[in-house]
Amino acid sequence: MNVSNSRREEPPKRGRAPREPKEPREKAKHPILRALGRTLATLICLGIMVCSLAAVAAVYYAVQATANDGNLLDLDNIELSQSSTVVATDPDTGAQVEYATLRSSNSHRVWADLEQIPTNLQYAFICTEDKDFYNEPGVNFKRTIGAMVNEYLLPIYSSKQGASTLEQQLIKNLTSDKSASGVEGALRKLREIYRALCLSRAYSKETILEAYLNTISFTGTIQGVQTAANEYFNKDVSQLTLWECATIASITKNPTNYNPYTNPENLIHRRNFIMYNMWQQGIISEEDYRNGAAQPLVLAEEDTNKKTSSVTSYFTDALFTEVVHDIMDKEGVDESTAQSMLYTGGYTIEATVNPKMQTAMENLMLNEGDAYFPAGWHEEEVTSISDDDVQVMNADGTPKTRTGDDGTVYYYRNVRTQAAMVTLDYDGNVLAMVGGLGEKTKSLSLNRAYSVTRQTGSTIKPIGAYALGVEYGLVNWSTMLNNSPLYQKQDMVIRDEDYCRKNGLMGLSDSQLKAYPNAWRSWPRNYGGNYGDGSDLPLWNGLARSLNTIAIRVGDLVGASNIFNFVYNTLQLTTLDPANDVGLAQMVMGSQTHGVTPTALAAAFQIFYDGEYTTPHLYTRVLDRDGNIYLENNATSYQALTPQTAYIMNRLLKNVLYSNVGTASGRYPNSNGMESFGKTGTASDEKDLWFVGGTPYYVTAVWWGYDAPYDMTNTLGKQQAKTRTCVMAWKAYMEQVQANLPYKAFPTSDGVVERAYCTQSGLLAGANCPSRATGYYRADDLPDTCNYSHSSGVAAAQSADTAPVVGQDTTGMDTD
Repeated sequence: MNVSNSRREEPPKRGRAPREPKEPREKAKHPILRALGRTLATLICLGIMVCSLAAVAAVYYAVQATANDGNLLDLDNIELSQSSTVVATDPDTGAQVEYATLRSSNSHRVWADLEQIPTNLQYAFICTEDKDFYNEPGVNFKRTIGAMVNEYLLPIYSSKQGASTLEQQLIKNLTSDKSASGVEGALRKLREIYRALCLSRAYSKETILEAYLNTISFTGTIQGVQTAANEYFNKDVSQLTLWECATIASITKNPTNYNPYTNPENLIHRRNFIMYNMWQQGIISEEDYRNGAAQPLVLAEEDTNKKTSSVTSYFTDALFTEVVHDIMDKEGVDESTAQSMLYTGGYTIEATVNPKMQTAMENLMLNEGDAYFPAGWHEEEVTSISDDDVQVMNADGTPKTRTGDDGTVYYYRNVRTQAAMVTLDYDGNVLAMVGGLGEKTKSLSLNRAYSVTRQTGSTIKPIGAYALGVEYGLVNWSTMLNNSPLYQKQDMVIRDEDYCRKNGLMGLSDSQLKAYPNAWRSWPRNYGGNYGDGSDLPLWNGLARSLNTIAIRVGDLVGASNIFNFVYNTLQLTTLDPANDVGLAQMVMGSQTHGVTPTALAAAFQIFYDGEYTTPHLYTRVLDRDGNIYLENNATSYQALTPQTAYIMNRLLKNVLYSNVGTASGRYPNSNGMESFGKTGTASDEKDLWFVGGTPYYVTAVWWGYDAPYDMTNTLGKQQAKTRTCVMAWKAYMEQVQANLPYKAFPTSDGVVERAYCTQSGLLAGANCPSRATGYYRADDLPDTCNYSHSSGVAAAQSADTAPVVGQDTTGMDTD
């Protein structure tokens, strides 16, 4: 039974059931606070979004900004700038010693592996610069945030805070990315943090520490702990004591404030503070700290055998130039790139320099009190004045000037004579070189010994005409040659340019000039303007006296083109001009277009030792930083003359010094009885004066003149402007450097014999020859025997080989 249906209950209404009544809300009492709350919530959301976007942008920027780092932070194959070292052989011990360092203007670094670096030195930096180095990911975020707040928001610290880890400092050293203020400073910090995180993930702490210790900067151009150890304590870094380690670590904080030479007290305080930190952090004991702090600051004494000056020697300058050119050839790069490679490549260059000889030459060429080379000051007109010039001033203190017709202003400076000297051995090794007088004040300055060409004057006679005349069998020791011009005025071969200029005939051709007999002159003249006496003289006499009239006849026999080919190709005098220097005047008289350098001329005279020529060179090998051979000098050696010709020429050139008619008579060095040979030379109008001299050990060239060619007799007079100045400088230098050398003789030749010759005919002396002398001849090319009927009234001529040496001044007989 359906009870529900029995009840007459009214059926329920359709629709939603009524809700339970809620407690009515209270209306907000503070609508402003409600608005502020909503605004703050909105700002927080926006801030989160902006920060997210900024973080994304920062990461994107950092990635893009460092995308071109390339190998910059490749610590496995890092190519850090390392100075190249020049080593030389100690002449006393035979050991290799450091002679010089090739460094650019902003760095000097030598690499040291971490195993070489003492633990105390490693922790001297870690304890002070970044004590959490081994535990942090390349960045100390706590210190970084604090430093940024202090820098950009609120100065919560009393001073600027440093937050850089060793990784970040290494990055600064490698990238030179060091801008530090404003927006750019913040961006730099962002790049640095990103790079540090990447670096820390990619490399071990040991690799990072090794790179850091090799890139930190000290005083001057010193970089890296190995260089610092050597410079400050003259030690390898592995030999440093505790207090020395702390000293080196102190300097980098502020190289000026803690300079060991200028601020030693500041440095000692900093040093002791670092050792205190090491003690407090458990690296060293208290006893070690107290003992180290009690040590005085003792720096290395200056090594006089080491070229520590930032100004390199003339030898080092020339060596730098030679190696740079060889790098250019090897690598196919330009000069600037090759220079950078040499400055930063960490090469070891085995140089040919003899440090003792170089020092002796430098001291002589200081020329204190004009001891060897007179000054000869004169005014020179120039279009500009440099800081090194001695400017000429008017009486009122204003510069002396002149204005040209085109408006150019000319200034005047006082200039003095200059000189150059270079010494080689007979293997082509350049042992010493000085390219100027006085103290050298700049690196890579003008090197007159190596890179400046000058007319040779008579010094070319023996290496060209005379040597080839003997070599070809055209002349011998006693060949009689006429002491008169090769061309007479009536031959109309050589123009008298002075006459033609004065009479307006310069534009006429040779055929047109035939109508003017006075437009021609005899040629050549001897020194002083004479044309010889017309007598017959033996070849040795003409060479000893440097007579142009004799030399030109020998040159005519040999041929100007043959002489040029020999000196240009065989003796490598490649600065001669193939277009304009193939002539007797250039190849015998020495009036070339450009001339040659003292180094090249000294090398050419090597052939008078044993006939062999070797290309002059300043190094033997260049080693890379790993000790592998990178370069070997490209010098070539070959027989330029037969040993027979070389020995005969050696004896002929001995007469220049030992004969009483020689142009350097009596001015040979007193060196334990050792012999010498030599040749003087004077260019036209005394603009260049020369002497090239050889001993059994060395061959040396000396040049003297003005940088801008100028007649030296205008300032010094004829008695001062003579080749004896060069000879006496050479003599003094040789006596010093050969003082303790054992006696040595020039090599002889089995193919050369001594024979008596007739001084009247030049033939081998016969039974009826009244006057005899001794000469040197090739055994396979002896002159005939003299069978002339000599006049009994002929006076006996005296030979230079038997005549005593006299002290008379005969240098005035040298040639134009």
